[in-house]
Amino acid sequence: EDSKPTLKPYKKHVLVCTGPRCAPETSPALYAHLKTRLKELGLAEGPERIHRTQCNCFGVCQGGPILAVYPEGIWYHHVTEEKLERIIQEHLIGGKPVEDLIFHRQS
Repeated sequence: EDSKPTLKPYKKHVLVCTGPRCAPETSPALYAHLKTRLKELGLAEGPERIHRTQCNCFGVCQGGPILAVYPEGIWYHHVTEEKLERIIQEHLIGGKPVEDLIFHRQS
C-alpha cells in the first residue's frame, strides 16, 4: 500500500513563477533570494514557517516576476528584491498585503 506523503505545517505559501516567458533572467534569482531571506528571518522552519514553491508558468506571461501568496490569494507583479523585502516584512510577517504591488486578488 502506498503511504501518504508528509508536509510540515506552514502559515503561508508563496509561489514564484520562474518562467520561462515573463522574466526568465530575474525570476530564478528572486526565488533563491526568498529562500535566503526566509532562513535569515527564521521563517523556514517552525510554526510560522513560510512554504515556498517555484512554478514553471502561472499563465499570465507578463509583468514578471510574479509572486502569489496563499491562503489569501494575493498576486504581486514585477517583483524585485526590494519589493520582495516589502512583501516579506509587510505581508508575510505583518499580515498586511502591499496594496501598491498587487495586480490580482482571489475573490
